[in-house]
Amino acid sequence: MVALPSSTAELLLVSLVSFLCILTGFLFLFIRFISNRPSRHRTAIVLVLGDIGRSPRMMYHAESLARHDWIVAMIGYDDTPPIPALQESPNVKPHALANPPRVLLKVLPWILRAPLRIVYQVWSVLKIALWDIPVRTEFLILQNPPSIPTLALAQFICWTTGAKLVIDWHNTGCSILAMRVGESSPLYKIATAFEAGFGRKAFAHLFVTQALRDHLVKAWKLQGITAILHDRPPTHFHRSLPLDEHGVLRRLSESLENPLPDGFTPSDFVTGSNTSKQDDPSRPALVVSSTSWTADEDFTPLIQALDDYQSTITSGTKLPKLLVVVTGKGALRAQFEDIVASREGTKWMDICVRCAFVSARDYPIILGSADLGLSFHSSSSSLDLPMKVVDMFGCGTPVLAKGYEAIGELVKDGVNGRIWNTPEDLGMHMKDLLTEFPHSKQLQKLHDHFKKDANDHSTPPKLRTILADSVDEQEWSSWDDNWDRVMHRGILHRKSMN
Repeated sequence: MVALPSSTAELLLVSLVSFLCILTGFLFLFIRFISNRPSRHRTAIVLVLGDIGRSPRMMYHAESLARHDWIVAMIGYDDTPPIPALQESPNVKPHALANPPRVLLKVLPWILRAPLRIVYQVWSVLKIALWDIPVRTEFLILQNPPSIPTLALAQFICWTTGAKLVIDWHNTGCSILAMRVGESSPLYKIATAFEAGFGRKAFAHLFVTQALRDHLVKAWKLQGITAILHDRPPTHFHRSLPLDEHGVLRRLSESLENPLPDGFTPSDFVTGSNTSKQDDPSRPALVVSSTSWTADEDFTPLIQALDDYQSTITSGTKLPKLLVVVTGKGALRAQFEDIVASREGTKWMDICVRCAFVSARDYPIILGSADLGLSFHSSSSSLDLPMKVVDMFGCGTPVLAKGYEAIGELVKDGVNGRIWNTPEDLGMHMKDLLTEFPHSKQLQKLHDHFKKDANDHSTPPKLRTILADSVDEQEWSSWDDNWDRVMHRGILHRKSMN
């Protein structure tokens, strides 16, 4: 069988998805008129056409709704366990999307496997939303992207059930597609028309940045309430206690296929229980990052920066050893690990890099144990913000973030982190902040920004960035406070879009 070019195959896939949505609409048209399911106040669907456990913002939506005694149905894939708050909440019920039988996926060529997945996805979402959930919910909260077929499905469900649609714009799906096919591709133009058409009208639109809101309101003439809901960490994100630090490093070490070498083991970081960090100049610095290993996060600059860092040590400059932990999983991880393996023990004598996927319980602990965070998110649209940086800030960890248009809404250069544009910038910032470690004045200045009470490790740090509705306001605390103001009081109690 001759393989179709990628762009042609993707065009056929989009055409097939559009056809399936239209066909499904006709098949379910009668539901609007004959469904006898009762409507129920204070109920909502949170829809993620992805892994629920790897969609933190949507999990936080569900947690916040449940906290206000809403009944929440979460629709998405169940590949990764969600945060403990959702597992323990009686108000949140997960509904797992179905996957095609594995035997079919093994024998069918890609050009048939992809449409089969879409068919199962469309059918599974409609079955759950229109049949399995016993009531007509008051709201449907949708994550975008992915846009195709999500936006069309959400519009149809809301039209059928009378639910109010809230689109949470994390980015644009068409900008992500443009990274693969280019903006001149017919596929990009079709995807843009699809996303703008089905995403234009909603009861409310949420945005992760003011830049994204301003752009979409103008370019796509969005209809409905518009509000900025910046990502913010939940209250359990804070600096880690000494025993927690040691425990998470021990669990990390035990889970690795490639063990940590001497000099980078848990005992090299925390050797006592009465202090958060030992004043041992030989202690390695713990540097963390997280990623889904997608095309909009290029880790090549990290390799180059670490090469420079090691060369500086070799030349005689005193810098600490580095343990770099990158959390997450995805297609590009293996390639990065191969590069790391070729350097460790040869070119890198004072640097250890490990990739791992940590549990939802351990993720905030390892971020709260870190001396420094890294972000390589470049944004396909330059209009969104990386959730990982918000998580790190919640844990009181300053971040070196790749620069792009919207990043200044979150990272204040020299205040809560530093912004870099080239591998040379990244390497320079790392060396500057880690000179005289663990007593670096420059690094301590960034850490001090997050401290609310230096002696109270149980209290989440007081973060500083812009508020959702004003670029002039500077202080904010947690996801709960922000969500209550924007969603609970600003949207859920509104009766109409006007």
